[in-house]
Amino acid sequence: MRRKQNLVVVPTALFILVSGMAHAEQTINESGAMALVIDKWNESEPSKGHKIADYAGRCVTIPDAPGTEAACDCIGKYEFMQDGSWKGAGTCTVTYKGGDTMQETWEEGSHLKEYLYKITSGTGKYAGAIGEGTYTSENLTDTLQWGRYKGTIQLP
Repeated sequence: MRRKQNLVVVPTALFILVSGMAHAEQTINESGAMALVIDKWNESEPSKGHKIADYAGRCVTIPDAPGTEAACDCIGKYEFMQDGSWKGAGTCTVTYKGGDTMQETWEEGSHLKEYLYKITSGTGKYAGAIGEGTYTSENLTDTLQWGRYKGTIQLP
């Protein structure tokens, strides 16, 4: 009787173990500093006190744990309201040394203490990646910013 139970239990346990390995996700914690350049800032004023800006920019990440430095290309739109509030949203392509990439969406606004980003996809090592995090940024000049980021990347 014991041998029959082992014939069922052992293959089932191996199947569960191997399935778990095949679907095990890797979580990467990321954090660091970033330097940003504003390449395009085209403002229009559809009505008095209400402004809209088309944005394009680039950044370089300086991770706390060296080895995952990256460059990013971003586009988005900002909206400034009469009451002084504002919001912005867009996308970035993050490119790592060697050419692997991740696609991200971002959201900023006067209602947020830290801005939000979400990883939506990737290529190479980052194929199937998802994740999220927060970041801060501060203007140094009209075209230069600096900030910090922290988040997680989930790899399949």
